[in-house]
Amino acid sequence: MFGEMLDMSKAVETVPDSLLPGGHFDCSVDTYQRPQRWEQGQGHNKIEIKGTPEGVVGSPTKGTAKKAKRPVAAFLKYLTLVYDEILEAFPAGTQPKVEDVTVRDAKEMEPFLKEPMSPGWKSVYSLPLLGQIR
Repeated sequence: MFGEMLDMSKAVETVPDSLLPGGHFDCSVDTYQRPQRWEQGQGHNKIEIKGTPEGVVGSPTKGTAKKAKRPVAAFLKYLTLVYDEILEAFPAGTQPKVEDVTVRDAKEMEPFLKEPMSPGWKSVYSLPLLGQIR
């Protein structure tokens, strides 16, 4: 989208080098909804720097700003929808009840919900552990 910032003469067409034939594991964004997601293939494929040493998968020379307009517009439309729905559910200055989002009670959570670095504030990293988790 910012052609003036790129030197396309340096772009290279790449094909990832795999240890297995294609089709078993999905791509990095689970494009094809295959039975195994891409992260489940850990150890069955080359690490990124070995499988795609160029750092790019695909055909960067085929990319254009025009091709990006529709997906970027769709993403921004969706992001606006989510933002508007969050604001409708929680207008500025409101939030869900503490008991609805944690197993702890509001009194225990009070210091962790204050503005960071304000008097009485505590970091969530200092919450005591619950149960058998260590």
